[in-house]
Amino acid sequence: MKTILPLLFLTTLAGCDAITPAGLMAAARLDPLTTAPEHVALAVTVPDTVRLRSGDAVLSLAFRAEGADMPAVSETVPLMIAPATTASPGTRRYVARIAPADAPRLVAAQTAIRALRASGTMGAGSLGVSVERGCTTAPLGRSLPISTAIRTDPEAPFVPLTRSVDAFDRLSPAEAAALRARFAPCDAS
Repeated sequence: MKTILPLLFLTTLAGCDAITPAGLMAAARLDPLTTAPEHVALAVTVPDTVRLRSGDAVLSLAFRAEGADMPAVSETVPLMIAPATTASPGTRRYVARIAPADAPRLVAAQTAIRALRASGTMGAGSLGVSVERGCTTAPLGRSLPISTAIRTDPEAPFVPLTRSVDAFDRLSPAEAAALRARFAPCDAS
């Protein structure tokens, strides 16, 4: 599970060709079943016209037993988004963390998955982060470049996880249209 989950996590965020070598090594060290939720932080760099708020992104942890149609364990928690910083000209970097109030739900899911694995249950785990919505200060362009970084030690710097990739290019036309629709204009107030 330690090897499978980070790889699923990485491919959820971007295609395999976008993963940085440092990001692959950082993900390999991440054990999603034992890492304390308060130690995980993700940085997402997006165009400076995109705004994200707490709850706009979620983290999901699940485990599906072999042959099962539904996951035996599935938990999704909203992420707290810190105010953005300028990453480079034309971009903003948001840092997302698990809210303290939601950490017990994630710990319970980690514990349940560890218990299933200890009892010999075979299956596959998944860990993913997705942006559910947001707003924009200007219409989205033809592309939506996104890059990510991860930190699992509060004292360590962020490690680049993925290179900048066009989120729309990674989706089918219907999925790209649905993602565009979830980014409404920001309120002027």
